[in-house]
Amino acid sequence: MTRTVNEPYRREVTGGKGSIFYRTHSYHTKVPPEGVVPMLEHYTDPGDVVLDPFCGSGMVGVACLLSGRRGILSDLSPAAVHIATGHTTKSDPAAVEVAAKDLLNGLEDLERSLYGTTCRQCAAPARIEYTVWSDILTCPSCSDEILFWDAARQNDGTLSKTLCCPQCTATFRKAEARLAGGLPVLVSVGCPTCRLREQRPLTVEEQLTATMSRRRSITDWYPTAPLESWREMWRGQHRDMGIGTAADFFTDRNLQALAAVWKAANQSDERSAMRFAVTAIINRASRRYQWNPKRPTNVLSGTLYIASLTYEFNVFSLLRRKFSAVTKLNQVIIDTPGSCTVSQSSATHLGSIENESVDYVFTDPPFGANIYYSDASFLWESWLDEFTSTEQEAVVSTSLPVEHGRKTLQDYEKLMASSFSEISRVLKPGAWASVMFHNSDDAVWSSLERAIESADLSLESAIAFDKSQPSFKGIKQITDQERVSSFDLVLHLRSRANNCLSRTAKKAVAPVELTSLVVAIGDLLATAPPRRRTTPYIHSFVMRLLLEKGWSLSGWSYREVEKLLESHFINNDGTWAAPSHITEEKG
Repeated sequence: MTRTVNEPYRREVTGGKGSIFYRTHSYHTKVPPEGVVPMLEHYTDPGDVVLDPFCGSGMVGVACLLSGRRGILSDLSPAAVHIATGHTTKSDPAAVEVAAKDLLNGLEDLERSLYGTTCRQCAAPARIEYTVWSDILTCPSCSDEILFWDAARQNDGTLSKTLCCPQCTATFRKAEARLAGGLPVLVSVGCPTCRLREQRPLTVEEQLTATMSRRRSITDWYPTAPLESWREMWRGQHRDMGIGTAADFFTDRNLQALAAVWKAANQSDERSAMRFAVTAIINRASRRYQWNPKRPTNVLSGTLYIASLTYEFNVFSLLRRKFSAVTKLNQVIIDTPGSCTVSQSSATHLGSIENESVDYVFTDPPFGANIYYSDASFLWESWLDEFTSTEQEAVVSTSLPVEHGRKTLQDYEKLMASSFSEISRVLKPGAWASVMFHNSDDAVWSSLERAIESADLSLESAIAFDKSQPSFKGIKQITDQERVSSFDLVLHLRSRANNCLSRTAKKAVAPVELTSLVVAIGDLLATAPPRRRTTPYIHSFVMRLLLEKGWSLSGWSYREVEKLLESHFINNDGTWAAPSHITEEKG
């Protein structure tokens, strides 16, 4: 029997991204599990069933393990199911550690042949930890081939957007030059004997070794799934760089290493944990990591972009560190009181779950057109050899051909409505559902709200969820002034089956209500810390007020909230301050 909870969870949530659950395997979006646990404890008792039908990386499942609940997770994406399973499957950490050592020991000779070198200081065997590759460009003025490495680097090591040809001294932009291949320019070598770590330019012999064509000699399976031009993330850059398949995202050397490692992982006694570790290094082992003079710049989330200067990391060094993380993950979860199952299914059809059998739902569905998950998961799913059905994916994707899943906002709303109807069907009477969501577009918000109401669910409350570190979209907002929201909201919904009243029709914000909204923002600014006086947080704050008061969301896009702030408040270096008369108006 479900515990009766009449009041929604109202405390704002802050969750960090430094835990082992974040570090073990990346994903496009993650909900810090430590932030979910308080809500599980508010709405449920130990042993209760918690559902997440858009499970992504499985962090709600991790929260169930930590809190003693029984998690039921599902997702349309094979990559999500694989990653969520890896995060929530309790494997013997000692067995995982032994399997990892066996796998690496069995491939020692291959690592030596691919990444072996000699230490310049002690002459002992050493290994290449990474190689930096540079695009070769054709100068638009003199037609000579030049290295981007030479043309873009400035004296302080930074990169200039205006390139200078070393041959004719002409200046030009990268877009004006023709791509003519790539060449390794720098190597980082680590010596296990004397512990020396040095960076140095490659010798001609090392360049020849690195550029040696190995593709035809690779006997182990590797993915050749095509990167079709209809995909949302396909760009002309991929055509120009000769990237036609998943394999082309890797250098030949790393492709050979990954193919051997993947084969060994599939043959391991700890197959699930080994495969989980290998997919965790796939993106870092690809050509998607951009070179930076200070530290590696992560892959650009939400794209399949490849920079002109990239890292080729030693696959085995990556794997050693990742095996350590997977072992530690299992040490943390092995004795947790909860349990979790993960399956692949669409949130619109949860047929395996019985009516009124779920005590609580926490889920983080796609935010309109913010992320194209199937494309973002392309490399993982290529190695898994199983792909997301773009036709069923709940995203707005108007540029796709109809046969590949083109969807308008109305199509997205229908899919979300079907998903919420399934949530309503499986929830016990009076049970709660929490939905994490955010978008800068008021039309998407209105679409989501209609989908919720069509499922006979009542919106009772909303709270802010601060993930502490901004997502890719949040970073874009900070660096490029792109108008996006980097704070998520958690909407607390309840089935109307428990005598919850239907909300009245939405009404536009009247002038007197607009004044109260401005005063509420002023009160917030008077006491809030700097991070909560930024436009992203205030946009979340405004959306929460509108939702809770039943006011129409129409016309309240991110830009409109920004205009409201510009009209009534003072912007001080990215944070907003309230003039004294704002709070005085309240009196």
